[in-house]
Formats: sequence, C-alpha cells, structure tokens
Amino acid sequence: MSRRILSALALILILGFPAMGQQHLSLEQCRNMALQKNEDLKIAGKQAELARRQRAIARTHWLPSLSASATGMYQDRDFKMDLTLPTLVPNPRTGELKPNLLLNPVTGLPVYGPDGIPLFNMYAWLPLNISLSGAYMASISLEQPVFVGGKILAGNKMAQIGVRMAAVNVELKKAKTIEETDRAYWTYVSVGSKVRLAKEAVKMLEEFVVLAQNSVNAGMKNRNTLLKAQVGLNNALLNLQKAEHGLQLSRMDLCRITGLPFDSLIVAADTIDIWADQSLAEGILQSASPEKRPEYQLLQDNIELARQQERMAMADFLPTAGVRAGYNQIGGIEMSGKDFDNTSFNVFASVKIPIFHWGEGLQKIKSAKLDKEVKQLELDKYRQLMQLEAEQAKLNLIQANERIVMGRKAIEQAAENLRVNRDNFEFGMTTIDEVLLAQTQWLQAYTDVIDAQADLRIKETNWLLITGELGKDK
Repeated sequence: MSRRILSALALILILGFPAMGQQHLSLEQCRNMALQKNEDLKIAGKQAELARRQRAIARTHWLPSLSASATGMYQDRDFKMDLTLPTLVPNPRTGELKPNLLLNPVTGLPVYGPDGIPLFNMYAWLPLNISLSGAYMASISLEQPVFVGGKILAGNKMAQIGVRMAAVNVELKKAKTIEETDRAYWTYVSVGSKVRLAKEAVKMLEEFVVLAQNSVNAGMKNRNTLLKAQVGLNNALLNLQKAEHGLQLSRMDLCRITGLPFDSLIVAADTIDIWADQSLAEGILQSASPEKRPEYQLLQDNIELARQQERMAMADFLPTAGVRAGYNQIGGIEMSGKDFDNTSFNVFASVKIPIFHWGEGLQKIKSAKLDKEVKQLELDKYRQLMQLEAEQAKLNLIQANERIVMGRKAIEQAAENLRVNRDNFEFGMTTIDEVLLAQTQWLQAYTDVIDAQADLRIKETNWLLITGELGKDK
C-alpha cells in the first residue's frame, strides 16, 4: 500500500470518527443539562421536600391524637390471704348499717383494745385468693391540647418559614448552577476562538517564512532573517499547542458541569465574532435592589425564624391545658373463684402553670431576643455588602463593554501596523524584528477582544445573579 493511500486513511480516521461523537450544544441546552445533573441542586430539592414533610407534621399538632394500649400478665402463683373484717348491724331506728361495736355495759361506750382501736362484738373471716394467670388491661384514649402557650402556632409558622427558605435555597442553587454553566460555556467558546486565531497566526507566519526564504534565496536578506522568521513560526506553533490544551481543559470542565463523559466532543452553537454587536441588553442595568436576591430573602427569613423561636421560649413558661378521654377494659382476674371484669369510660382535664424555675424562663427569652437582634444586624451588614457588590458588578459589566470598543480600535491599528511593516520588510525598509513585533501586537489585540467579548457575557450573567434575576422567567 502506498504512502499516499496510508495518509488518506489516516486523515479519514482523524477527521471522520470524532465527528460521530460530537455534541452540538447551545448555551440553553448546557444550562438545562447542568440543572438536571448538579448535585447541590438535587440536595436542595430533597431539603425542600423535607421541609414540606416537616410542615405537614407541624399541622398535625392541632389535631387530637388517638392511641391504644394493651397489657397482659401471667402470674404462676396466686395471691392468698385471710382477712378478718369487722361486722355491721342495722340501726333499729333508721335501718342504716352501723359498726357492731362492743359496748361497756356500765357506761354504754365502745371498748378499745390496747392499740387504741375499738373492739367489735363479732368479726367476719374472709379467705381471699387472687389469680392473675390471665389478667389483661386494654385502653383507648383521645387527647386534645387546648392551650400550650402558643407553641403549636409558633411551630407551624416555623415550619412554613422552613418551606419558604428551602424553596428560596433551590432558586439560589439554580442561579449559581446557571452562572457556573455560563462561565464554563463562554470560556470554552472563547478558547475555541483563540485556537482558530492561533491557527491563523501560524498560517501567516508560514507565509512569512516562505517570503523570508525567497528573500534569502534572492540575496536580498541574510540567513539570520530566515532564522528569526522560523523562530517566530515555532513560537506561534507553541502558542497553538497551548491554546489546544486549554481548549481540551475547558471542554472537560463543561462536560463535568453538564454531566457528559469527559471524552465527549462538544461543538458550541455560539462563536465569538470580533465585529459582531455584543452590546448590553436593553435595560439590564436599570434594577439593582438587594431585596430581590435569594440570599437577602434567606436573611429575612432567619429573622422571622428567630422571632418564632422567641415565642417558643415564652410558650415554655406559660400555662398549658389539655383534655383526655379514655375507654378501659380490665379482665382475666379471678378473685376467690369468681371472675373480675371492669369496663369504664373516663375524661380528664389538666392544667399546668409554671411558677418558679430560678429565672430559667427569663434567661431563655432574653437569649432568643439576642439571637433575633444578631440576625437583624447580619441583615443590615449584608445589605450594604450586597449593594456594594451590585455596584461593582455593574462597573465590571460597563468596563467589559468598553474593553470591546477599545479593543476593536486596537485591532484596526495593529492590523494596519502589521500590513505596513510587512510591506516595508519586502522593500527592505524595516527589520524582521519589527515585523514579528507587529505580528505579536496583532495577535494580542485580537486575543484581548475575544477575552473581552467572552468576559462581557460572563459579567452579564454575574450581574443577573447578583441582582436576583438569573434563572427567573420573564
């Protein structure tokens, strides 16, 4: 097989097979993939579900609780005892039973024993045998809290605040995921543009090396000129290699964020056009209120949560009241050969009033108030920081836009300077060092505008994040 055929096959392998695994992705597609993959967002979603479950639990505290219990007992030995009981006799006048006391015939008063207990004329002997070999007790009860110092109300409000905070946290994680995705996407796009720019620079220097070679062959330039041109070409090839390595790293970072395998070949739907209009979206800098940020809303909810904690602390030292109704069944008890069963319905009402706890309640309430005051101070502190952060983001966005305008002027000047130096070199009016310097300046001017345009898109996303608008439906 000839070398030409082998080269053709190698070219097919290089160019054909990677295209089969290419992923053509837009910024919006990358965002959606990142939102589905992001672990922090999944955790926030689970936390939101947990908060909703806890709110459902808190609501049940308003309702009565129903419970049932049963106890069984087996006793291998019976309880046996003999009881001697005093007797009673009817009152001749009223017919009511009265103690059959032993009376002194002289005084008519009861006779007392040595232990000081009155003696009876007659005692009854009662042998008692209790069997618990199959005793049981079963009950069902219904309990309803009437007043618990406002603790149930405060608990339900805390649960509702928890649900709201969890939802805000989901929005915050969503916005940060989008911001991270945008940063990785535009970095990948900008590095891809730098690779194409580096290839253009290599092509230009290859042509310049040919020009220098022709000049040396014609005796118009010395060999040192050719060597300098070749050194410039080698530097351009090295810069191309660095750019391609950077492209691979930025591609893998985008794969990490979107959940794609690291060896996926991504083709971005966007490119950076040096001369395309990349002006800011209309009205994007109009609103910069920190109240719209999820972080600010979380700080506000922390204050409200501390306020409910204060009410919970107060509730621990207020009167509590409740009602309980029950139904009991006792059976399986045998007393002296007879079964003993009992069925009863009962109702209880209870009131508990804290009286003295050595100042514990006062200290708890003061601690809860201090915690609320600390959270209020934190809100005031971070409000100012958020305002400062918003102003800095606005300034960064404006500066990024100005860099594009200034960079385009620098490109025009660098391109004209390169053209003039190359023409002068051909006519022997300048040195190769001047041409290579002009080439470097041209490359740097284009690189700066590429960076500025990518930075503008990243700064725009960061501005939306800081103002709380990122990820919200318009």
